[in-house]
Amino acid sequence: MSESQPVLPFAGLKPSFKSRIAERIAGSRDPIARLRAGRALELYYEAGDPHSQLAAALARRLLPRLRVPLHLRLVPAPSANTYPEEARQRAFAALDAARIAECHGLPVPQLLTTPQRQALEASLASCAHDDATAFLAAEAAAMEDFAAGRAPPANADRSRRQAVMEANAARRERLGHYLPAMWQYRGEWFWALDRLEFLQQRLAADGVLSDESTPLSDFDPSRFQPEGSVAADAPLEFWFSFRSPYSYLAAVEMLRLRARGLHPKLEVRPVLPMVMRGLPVPRVKRLYIVRDVKRCADAQGIPFGRIHDPVGAGAFRLLTVFPYDADTDTQLRYCAIAGQSVWAEGIDVSKDEGLRSVFERCGLDWSAAQRKLAQGIDTKQAEANREALFAAGLWGVPSFRRGGFTTWGQDRMWMLEPQALVAKS
Repeated sequence: MSESQPVLPFAGLKPSFKSRIAERIAGSRDPIARLRAGRALELYYEAGDPHSQLAAALARRLLPRLRVPLHLRLVPAPSANTYPEEARQRAFAALDAARIAECHGLPVPQLLTTPQRQALEASLASCAHDDATAFLAAEAAAMEDFAAGRAPPANADRSRRQAVMEANAARRERLGHYLPAMWQYRGEWFWALDRLEFLQQRLAADGVLSDESTPLSDFDPSRFQPEGSVAADAPLEFWFSFRSPYSYLAAVEMLRLRARGLHPKLEVRPVLPMVMRGLPVPRVKRLYIVRDVKRCADAQGIPFGRIHDPVGAGAFRLLTVFPYDADTDTQLRYCAIAGQSVWAEGIDVSKDEGLRSVFERCGLDWSAAQRKLAQGIDTKQAEANREALFAAGLWGVPSFRRGGFTTWGQDRMWMLEPQALVAKS
């Protein structure tokens, strides 16, 4: 899956001590979760969540190939501290799941009303978590009922339903996660349809998957049906945060794409990190992210693991001296080298030595940056970028907009190529 990495020279600076600890965490699986998990494959399902519906549809295909039990665990909606922009996130999840369903040859998820969601919860709560066949059959039957305008029978009272979901949510948290549509196997987590390749590798390595060379999903991006069409020469906006490791991966990938002649009209729009905008990032979320990014980075041939979190002064300084007057390639290189510094080299960019190394590797004038810093922290442009991000109906990074088309996440960059955004008849 990896390509040759663009030349991003390392600074040669001594990494911070805490970055060495972070490196060990990023490259390891949680040993306690591994012991607690057992050897069953689990899928955590939220009624009404479109990606849970897609994962359940895939589970029906997967079940005959498994040589370990499959447990389906019904969970409630995520808590506010792990789902900080719920309205925007749910709206995007519905759109995103509908976009990718056909690419995987799966039915488009249904949007459920609150009564339908509650009826589905009641129906599924009566199914034993270790009876995957019954759970998946009940879920499929309920979806058929909803499509036909019928309500499925409510087979569990409210207290029973809540008890089941709370117990499953507690187990999920003990094993190290917080979201629905998550597969868990031996203490490692795999999201919905986007981490199936990693899941397949783990199952195949343990010899618990038949026909192990056949992909878990026959993903075909050419089936993608955009909403309307976008002119091939429309500029692409790229929202980026220096505290987002996924933004770092996206910046490196964007450099690769531009080296191939793609995305010639690119606008790089840095924003303040989520936590510095008052949005919480709980510890369980941070731990999952660094482990997930590590395996993605390894697959893409991008260095990652020695982390010195730039939150606070580091991010403020990187934003203050962002080279807005430079050409696009220099701006993108600045994002990628700053990302490499804090996510792969353990460099403290809140210090002059660290920030200077970023500037010099980008071929930028450090003395000009010093003069800018002497005038004080300046995040006015970053705030304008955030306002534009929210106006686009988005909330996090990396996010992208070309014409009227928007998407979120480095996993969706394949949607941005001009040929993907031409409406198909």
